Amino acid sequence: MTVRCLHVLGHVLRPAGVPLAWRQLTARRLRFAAAVAGISFASLMMLMQLGFRDALYDSVVLFHRSLKGELVLISRQYDSLADSRSFPRRRLEQARGVAGVADARAVYLAIAPWKNPETRHDRTIFVFACDAAEAPFEVKSGAGVRDVLQRPDQVLFDDASRPEFGPVPREIRAGRGVATELNGLRFQVAGLYTLGTSFAADGNLLMGEPAFHRAFPNRSPAKVSMGVIQLASGADVEAVRAELVRSLPADVDVLTRGEMMKREKDYWAERTPIGFVIGAGLIIGFIVGAVIVYQILYTDLTDHLREYAVLKATGCSDAFLHGVVVQQSVVLAVTGFIPAAAISWGVFLATRIATSLPAYLDVGKSVIVLSLTLSMCVISGAFALRVLRQADPAEVF
Repeated sequence: MTVRCLHVLGHVLRPAGVPLAWRQLTARRLRFAAAVAGISFASLMMLMQLGFRDALYDSVVLFHRSLKGELVLISRQYDSLADSRSFPRRRLEQARGVAGVADARAVYLAIAPWKNPETRHDRTIFVFACDAAEAPFEVKSGAGVRDVLQRPDQVLFDDASRPEFGPVPREIRAGRGVATELNGLRFQVAGLYTLGTSFAADGNLLMGEPAFHRAFPNRSPAKVSMGVIQLASGADVEAVRAELVRSLPADVDVLTRGEMMKREKDYWAERTPIGFVIGAGLIIGFIVGAVIVYQILYTDLTDHLREYAVLKATGCSDAFLHGVVVQQSVVLAVTGFIPAAAISWGVFLATRIATSLPAYLDVGKSVIVLSLTLSMCVISGAFALRVLRQADPAEVF
């Protein structure tokens, strides 16, 4: 950069110390505000898509995280919890005979109409059931779980279920009994437990085998939805799994808990419309933001083409001028991201209150979207630089 370039910059940068990029952007405040609003919208779209994607993935594996076992036995035709299929219960007996297996517990899954005890309207609820000895998954409950699992007419209600299922948690905590119908039969809510809602289930029930077979008489006791396998102390997970795969018929799959969670997430990401919609929303947000930034920077460069031409004529290098545009891109990205992050935090809070879905704005999502926003703005700035490269002082004046 020559002395003459520095002299010109001394006149451009008033008041002293204010970067040229900032003064260029804020020279027309209405345009700058529109640019920030547009980038905020794009960043907000990306934050919301990532937030709902993580809420989807976290919610659909809430049950899987609670499993008290290292391995899971499922049908070869298993798709997801909502479409788990069944396999012969004798596979659990066969699994117990494999060295390193301490126990294999049955889990039953079903969906059935639940009658709101207040409005008497039916709503589909998800049902988990297991044997009366001990639930093969963690149950956060203040009720005597084992006693409830032994009763054919009692259930535990998930207190994180949506309010459309009725004021069951409020009534139970107030010490008032709640009785209503499940699948057309009368059941007593004996207590509460906590699991959480998901994109597949707005509410959940937990019951024992006697209650399950009473509620679903067409489901054979010889068929189960899932087997939870607990290993003996010191047993090698992969060695036991390999032996189970070798010993059991091909109508079942043996998965680790982590593989089971990945399979559930992959199902929702790849085989349901919601997974595609969330991914498409992220891409659209990026494209929309890139177009907005390009238009703003291109217009700004065009409006100030004479000034840039003067700077080039006085000896300013292309690298310096490109740096100004990059600085403008970074300023737009950061100023646009901040309000987007604040709005998304509020939206996620409202989502958790309204739906009980685990939607949060965390550091990971913030870093990802800020990086995408910066990339979006810098890439757009690089395209807009074409007009600056063509700025010939002899032609401009």
